Amino acid sequence: MSFSSEFLNELKEKNNITDVIGGYVNLKRNGRTSKGLCPFHSEKTPSFTVFEDTSSFYCFGCQAGGDVIGFIRKIENLDYVEAVKFLANRAGMTIVEEGRNDGLSQMRLKIREQNREAARFFHRALYAPQGRQALDYFHSRGLSDATIRHFGLGWSPDGWDALAKHLHGLGYKQEEILAADLGFRSRSGGVIDRFRNRVMFPIIDLQGNVIAFGGRVFTEGTKGGKYVNTADTLIYKKTNHLFAMNFAKNDKPDELILCEGYMDVIALHQAGFTNAVAALGTAVTPEQARQMSRYVGRVVLSQDGDEAGQRSIARSIPIMKQSGLNVRVLRITGAKDPDEFIKKFGAERFKRLVDNCANDIEYAIARIEDKYDTATDDGRLHFLREVCDFLGTLDTLEREVYAARIADKLKTDKSAILSQAETAARRRNYSEKKQQFREMAQASAGLGDKVNPQRSTFLRGAAAEDALLELLFHHQDYLKKASETLRPEQFVTDFNRRVYEQFLAIWQDGQEVTVSLLAQQFSESETAEIVRVINGDDVKGIADFDSLVNRIQEESARTRPGDVVNLSNEELRQQVALLRQRKS
Repeated sequence: MSFSSEFLNELKEKNNITDVIGGYVNLKRNGRTSKGLCPFHSEKTPSFTVFEDTSSFYCFGCQAGGDVIGFIRKIENLDYVEAVKFLANRAGMTIVEEGRNDGLSQMRLKIREQNREAARFFHRALYAPQGRQALDYFHSRGLSDATIRHFGLGWSPDGWDALAKHLHGLGYKQEEILAADLGFRSRSGGVIDRFRNRVMFPIIDLQGNVIAFGGRVFTEGTKGGKYVNTADTLIYKKTNHLFAMNFAKNDKPDELILCEGYMDVIALHQAGFTNAVAALGTAVTPEQARQMSRYVGRVVLSQDGDEAGQRSIARSIPIMKQSGLNVRVLRITGAKDPDEFIKKFGAERFKRLVDNCANDIEYAIARIEDKYDTATDDGRLHFLREVCDFLGTLDTLEREVYAARIADKLKTDKSAILSQAETAARRRNYSEKKQQFREMAQASAGLGDKVNPQRSTFLRGAAAEDALLELLFHHQDYLKKASETLRPEQFVTDFNRRVYEQFLAIWQDGQEVTVSLLAQQFSESETAEIVRVINGDDVKGIADFDSLVNRIQEESARTRPGDVVNLSNEELRQQVALLRQRKS
């Protein structure tokens, strides 16, 4: 489904890109741009930039880029039409869909319907005579029938195709059952149930739709792993969702308890901790962290005390902090998980545990201390060396506070700890800057450019093409002159030639060249590259037009296939300086 330029222009006007992105990213205005930490990859220094004058965004770290529609597509995991609908709904706009038959939308609807029917099927099966053993399992774990109903828990019958037959009887086709990942194809060509003889946990989105399932073994001899989970489908991607977030988002405290598994969450809810959720994997993802940050400011990490759980905590902390969340870590002693702790010691004691848990810095220091016997000189020395490296990752104020605590505890000079920590910080900063320079130098040389691979071969020509495209985007009244003086085939890189042709085609159609219109003709990565080009700082003004056209024509005339036009060291340094200027 395509949209008119008039509609897209109105959509963008009513969905200011800075306002929309500001709902997901903490932006800080810097002249004509706004900057923040990229929501699509992990970083400490902001490289994500919003350009309001071109209604676009670009990350100089991971090369994500596009318009407001592209941002919503990426962050909400939507297709193009769904992203337009999302923004239209946000702006109170109506999309007219005359005779539209969107196969993907229809399939998404079918998957949601099947999941709802499957959840009902599993829940009924749990309370049928054949499900008695599964129901006894839930009761043995201390769950009441009210809790079982609240979470919609169920049981998948011990057969090959009980659910598939049920869904087929409701009119769903084999391809639709496969698309929902409720079954898989057998060797004979039929459909076999994905879940068999397992207790079932429905996964529900924020709107209350059943979008996936987790199935757990509860008897000896069940084939397969401990858990079988729905694979990614058209409506479900496990990295984007949290178990029980549909309930926890309505809880009043500005805090979530992030657990490791379904049963921990359910046990906590039953005990009154209705702000408990679980990541659908071992460690939290950036998408899950962003979702939590929309509802709360603080997250308590509650993972199993084994090594896998501790590694999960270590991976999760920086991801959540990047989303602006305050992180605290629960250290459970006397039990392996929250479920067991509450059974042994009660909900009130668990509440005290949550209220008094350490923040992420205290947790990290305690983890380091656990490695060494600080009662000995040798253990104390090894601990101090490692903890000083860790303090070097903190800001100056944090470093001061925790250096004082450590010095007081070990009866050591605080200034010595701070000196070692500052040395570690300088060493880390030098290493990061060296790596950043290396990456920028490679980018300036066009190395690893998958969108425009000819850039590394024709550096001068590609640079001139980039600059001209940037100029024409900002001065579109010059597209007429460009069409008369510069032929597309004179571009030395195929990608820039395609972009130039689209510029001319849109202009000849009487429309304004916008990122939104270009995005309908180019892939996501190509659109990001266009955004990078049009938001450069290579062109000072329209006076550059003639010189850029002449340079492109000269490069085209003298360049033969196989020619490599290299930049001098000085030119390379200038390009790196320019990239740094754009990123800062």
